[in-house]
Amino acid sequence: MKEVIVSTRYGAVRGYEVDDLKVWKGVPYAEAPVGPLRFGAPRPPRPWTGVRDATQYGPVAMQSPTPGMFGGPPYLNQSEDCLTLNIWAPAGADGPRPVMVWIHGGAFVSGSGSAPWYDGASLARDGPIVVVTFNYRLGPFGFLFLEDIGGPAYRGSGNVGILDQLWALKWIHDNINQFGGDPEQVTVVGESAGSMSVGTLMTMPAAQGLFHRAIMESGVPLFRTRAAASAVTQAVIQHLGLRNPRIADLESLPAHDLLAAALEVRGDGVLPWAPMVDGLSIVESFWPAQGRAWSATVPLLIGSNHDELWLWAAMNPAWQQLSDHEMLATFEAQWGPMRSAVRDFYLSGKTGPRLFDALMELGTHYAFWYPTVRLASIHSMRAPTWVYRFDWRSTANNGLLRACHALEIPFVFNTLDAAGVVQVTGDDPHRYQVAQHMHQAWLQFIMRGDPNIPELPRWPRYDVHDRPVMTINQESCIEWDPDGTARQLWDAVIAHSAEE
Repeated sequence: MKEVIVSTRYGAVRGYEVDDLKVWKGVPYAEAPVGPLRFGAPRPPRPWTGVRDATQYGPVAMQSPTPGMFGGPPYLNQSEDCLTLNIWAPAGADGPRPVMVWIHGGAFVSGSGSAPWYDGASLARDGPIVVVTFNYRLGPFGFLFLEDIGGPAYRGSGNVGILDQLWALKWIHDNINQFGGDPEQVTVVGESAGSMSVGTLMTMPAAQGLFHRAIMESGVPLFRTRAAASAVTQAVIQHLGLRNPRIADLESLPAHDLLAAALEVRGDGVLPWAPMVDGLSIVESFWPAQGRAWSATVPLLIGSNHDELWLWAAMNPAWQQLSDHEMLATFEAQWGPMRSAVRDFYLSGKTGPRLFDALMELGTHYAFWYPTVRLASIHSMRAPTWVYRFDWRSTANNGLLRACHALEIPFVFNTLDAAGVVQVTGDDPHRYQVAQHMHQAWLQFIMRGDPNIPELPRWPRYDVHDRPVMTINQESCIEWDPDGTARQLWDAVIAHSAEE
């Protein structure tokens, strides 16, 4: 393993070369957001002299240390000084290579760019492309809205986690050529909260020119209102036991105390920590913004998984043992009350296990599948758009997870042998073929703006007439307007809501 030194605009970094790849880890893309910078927009990293070591991942953002589903031990190495990125580049590649930038998920409260599932080696080698992952501020450190306390200077405080992402893209634009990447061929990719982040960036004028293609996996933005963000802030203040707090009090508060208070807050929605309409970086709610988004012509690959909600079912198995009434109450407590038309369509005449299955389908359609095809319908009128649905079912835990939320990630990265993956996917040997196909299709889109590969059926662009969807499975195929009756129901629900 030999060292590889590269100069950035802020100083030189030392990575390493191994197995025909060059790797740099823990490269700072912004100044540490500590002290008076805790709730502020990111700033350029402070230049350094000499050569900075970049052979180890940096600390992850502050979050609960509970281990997630993405492998490895609990995130114990946490710090507010977390704004770093990681780069994998093919050794000896001719000319600048296309760049993939991965934004991790985790409901804006957990995760990191260094999770084993997100190792960029296979993508970088097989493209060949340059792969970048990074951390951004989470929970109260990235999304605590403080204008009510600090005045106009803190108007944008509820979105600094998104501004971190924007700043990482700026750093990549300015420096990635030094690592063999082409700043004019950047594809931004994300899953869950990462996918919501991609959609958010697509509405932000400041992101124009920083990426040129987009992939969204299982998540469409839902912006908080100012009122909702303010309510979350007040709940945090209450849990901290502060009276008439000042910004200085919150800036000097021990990070673990702030995190502990934030973990107690549930908010009035599924994601209490998420981007918000602040009138600065995000000026309007997501769906109206589509008509004026700068990204109208950006090629888009978008999709979701067939059984998204079964991840949460597996995390709370007692849910399935409840009475029918308790099941419905639990569901509506998290997702909100159902309209009668929705209840009739999904739940009529069902009880016990069949009712539970129907609730999982309802939640999957409501939170993932319908927003996916709704956005695809809008975007396809102005830009090349492809839609997928990941149907391959996990065999782990006697098939409990099905094709659940986040299951597709190690198939995209081709990291099926990474730590913790087999516990989620199961050990069916056919999974390697599915991964190879998905991995190659994503690479084709990143490199050429079209996911078609010889190993899969021809994948037509999405349009609002035929609605072709690539269903990815051991035997992948094109389905035309899958779950079309449910889509029409949700179209009617949205239209009715707009009239109220």
